[in-house]
Amino acid sequence: MLTRVVAVVAIGLALGLGMALLADRSATVPAVTAPAPAFAGTVPAAKSATGVVRAVSNGTVLAADGQIWVFRPDQDRWMTIDQAFKEEGRETHVVPLPTPVDQIKEMTSFGFFLTHGGEVWFYEMSTDKWRKLPSPA
Repeated sequence: MLTRVVAVVAIGLALGLGMALLADRSATVPAVTAPAPAFAGTVPAAKSATGVVRAVSNGTVLAADGQIWVFRPDQDRWMTIDQAFKEEGRETHVVPLPTPVDQIKEMTSFGFFLTHGGEVWFYEMSTDKWRKLPSPA
């Protein structure tokens, strides 16, 4: 049990450090230079970190366009959640989200969120689909 706790804390610290290093690196880029893409992959170079609407969990963010991005400190780069799963040998379709980003009130992980209207959505890995959960009360 203690070994698992230590492993989880170590992973969390590594992801947090990676986020801090990324933030520090982007803060040193002069405003007069052409901005580098904030994320690797399919986002056009014109996109920047200002497109991030919320931190989802340690090392994971939600962008205004609905993409969920994961920072991989071992590769020192950003990738979409689906790209990250693909690198681990699993084909997923987490994106597109089942609701518009502006309707998301809180997202506690890449696969669980609450809308402003009170809907709770859960991404089921086994079926590779989003499911609207019934109210617990």
